[in-house]
Amino acid sequence: MGTQYGAIVHGRRVDTDVTSTVEARAVEGGRVVALIAVQGTLATPSLESVKGALARVARVTEGAAGALAGAAPPPPYASGVGVVLLFDGLAHVATTGGARCYRERDGVLEELAAGVHDARSGDALVAASHAGLHVGRPFFTTELRPAADAEFRNDALDAALDAALAPYSAFVAVAAARIA
Repeated sequence: MGTQYGAIVHGRRVDTDVTSTVEARAVEGGRVVALIAVQGTLATPSLESVKGALARVARVTEGAAGALAGAAPPPPYASGVGVVLLFDGLAHVATTGGARCYRERDGVLEELAAGVHDARSGDALVAASHAGLHVGRPFFTTELRPAADAEFRNDALDAALDAALAPYSAFVAVAAARIA
């Protein structure tokens, strides 16, 4: 079973917009997968700014995630950007505004500070458009089913994400990866 990916928007739109995506591209030394979640009055165009910055990344360095998070326009257009770059067994994390990034390890969700973190088999990494995920307990509550038809598939985790976000009433976008 390979790594699973998913990106969804949960809840009803109230006063701002949210969006998320999972993107993969070749860089020096291999392939990077970007988990991106954005909140703001112009979340979708802001996400496109971040994706444009990702397209220009030639290699993953310690500051790469921060550069991507900073590529979005300022508030209120993008009031929160969460970025997790998965590369070579590491998770490069950065956020702006109210966005947050998390790792679920051994059934416990923890918030990740900006920087570089290890990513090992069984971990789930989540970029969320804003704070509010409940740390200290499991995030995924349903069985995670593998996508057997493609190495990189951007919807293999969507049903599990939908179930994980069911208890939340906030409007939130998340992008996630489950490392196998």
